[in-house]
Amino acid sequence: MSEVPQNGARRTSFLQGLGVREAIGVSLAGMGPTLAMNLNPQEPSQHVGRLIPLVFLLSTVLVIMVAWCFARLSRLHPNAGSAFGFVSAVMGPRAGLVAGWALLGSYLCFGMVGISGFGLFRGDLAAKFHPAHHPSVFFFTLVGALLVAVLSVTVARLAALALITLEGVAVAVMLALSAAVIWQVLHGHGPQGDPPIRDLFIPSSGISPSAITLALSFGFLSFAGFEMVATMGEEVRRPTFTIPMVLLGTVIGGGVVYTFVTTAEVLGFGTDPVGMARFAASHSLLGDLGCMYFGRWCGDLLDILATFSALGCGLASVMGASRVLFAMLRELAPSSRLARLSAGGSSPVLASLCVIGVAFAGYATMRLVFHASGSVPFFWASTLGVLGLLVAYLLVVLSAGLSLLRDPSKEGQWQVMIPAIAALSIGYTLWVNVYPAQQGAYGVIPWIVLGWCLLPVFLMGAGMIRR
Repeated sequence: MSEVPQNGARRTSFLQGLGVREAIGVSLAGMGPTLAMNLNPQEPSQHVGRLIPLVFLLSTVLVIMVAWCFARLSRLHPNAGSAFGFVSAVMGPRAGLVAGWALLGSYLCFGMVGISGFGLFRGDLAAKFHPAHHPSVFFFTLVGALLVAVLSVTVARLAALALITLEGVAVAVMLALSAAVIWQVLHGHGPQGDPPIRDLFIPSSGISPSAITLALSFGFLSFAGFEMVATMGEEVRRPTFTIPMVLLGTVIGGGVVYTFVTTAEVLGFGTDPVGMARFAASHSLLGDLGCMYFGRWCGDLLDILATFSALGCGLASVMGASRVLFAMLRELAPSSRLARLSAGGSSPVLASLCVIGVAFAGYATMRLVFHASGSVPFFWASTLGVLGLLVAYLLVVLSAGLSLLRDPSKEGQWQVMIPAIAALSIGYTLWVNVYPAQQGAYGVIPWIVLGWCLLPVFLMGAGMIRR
């Protein structure tokens, strides 16, 4: 393969037609807030119980630091490769290749998360409305993959508008439901007469710091995708202004939403052992919450919106992965057909189709080869994706710190504390996911991620990629 250049941020002939609204759409849909609030809080509740809102509050603080690092580097090095270009420009092409490869793997997994979430929610809806006969979840996941494939090869601006429309409506309804549930609980209509709201934010003696840190990985998962807008650095108008603003704004706004919604969910189900057991067993927190307080129609509405949120998450993930793949191959193998834009110069069509094909193949492998059923593929893919993303985040925050230390003006070097704290937090979160080893597939997944991230290092060592 060809030599990796010193700057992985080389620009090309993308049509720069995306504005602030479309950039917000990509970042918001990449996070998939409605999907995240339906399926992500259950797993950390098994580690920290009712402290779910605290986990999301702490996650918000940490992710703001990561977003600050992305914002700084996107001002200095706007490109289509995101972490690949940022790290290449600061730490060199070899580190950039590892960061880009880790990010690409994460986005592939989040593509699986999106289409599998679509299949899950669409399957649940079909079972409710047609209990006697309905297609399988696998069939609906295939339909989701085809829909994402069609949307991903459209003009980027139209796809981004679709993203913000789908997710914007879903978030508005989710917030309205949460406010209504909190009002009901505070007026004595919840499962407990005197809801201990402060207990949702104050750890008891039985909750260890390592348990909270392990739960933070699922907090990171819920924010995962906010940085996808950084892959649009060659398509957004005024990228050095728009992208940093969207990165920070999306994380701050998302953190407020997540803390508020998880507070409503925990209070709505109940903070006692019985309520938390129902919480952990739920396959659709918002849908079940709507049914409990306002009837089946509300639960069905939330499930429908979650279906669209999953579709938007899948689409944003494919858009992000295709840009990273395009940027990497543009540097490593510029003659590759995957390193070409569509005839109109608006999107890397072949790269997008390749990404969605690999994402569906990964989902099918989990289902057919490893016999994962129900929501298992969703959580496997989520864990794979978030661990790979943490590796990319770690390299990005280290690059942001180095760029500050190398700044000849020496102004604001106190800000190096931001990437330093972020790096320590990410490193510790990775560590507690590896040691002590978890049971079953979750004990194997970290090593799969490690192997994926080290693959470029092995290829460079074997001479297949010249340094």
